[in-house]
Amino acid sequence: MKIKFKQDLVGGIVFLIVSLVIWFMMPSQIKINTTDAINSQSFPRVIIGLMMVCSIYLIIVQVIKIIKKIPVKEVEIDLKQEGKCILMIGMIAAYWLMLHFLTFMAASLIFAGAILLFFKCKNWKYYGVVFTSIIVITLVFQNLLGVKLP
Repeated sequence: MKIKFKQDLVGGIVFLIVSLVIWFMMPSQIKINTTDAINSQSFPRVIIGLMMVCSIYLIIVQVIKIIKKIPVKEVEIDLKQEGKCILMIGMIAAYWLMLHFLTFMAASLIFAGAILLFFKCKNWKYYGVVFTSIIVITLVFQNLLGVKLP
């Protein structure tokens, strides 16, 4: 299945939403300890305000082009192909979760094996190199360098 959309219009809308979310989240994320006019929120607010203005401008320009029937840039996304990217992001998120419940070595070995399977790697030497690298790196960091891994 393929989806077609107007690139600049959707981009303007997405970044307007992102800038509004950041704008309203800022007071809870950056605390103000002073009553000065210029404080720790000033510069981020200027940047986010600029992002809002540019997003609104982009939306207005694209709507005017659509009304005047001027061609606008369209993009087509193949969901089958993009689904693989989403699955990959899901695998990275699963690895992050595994790091909370398993040792670094166990989670990394599972993740590396899953990635090699995902890319349909059939050469057993790749598995050996990757698994050996994970084990050696873990042992070096924990035992020789004294670094506590997650």
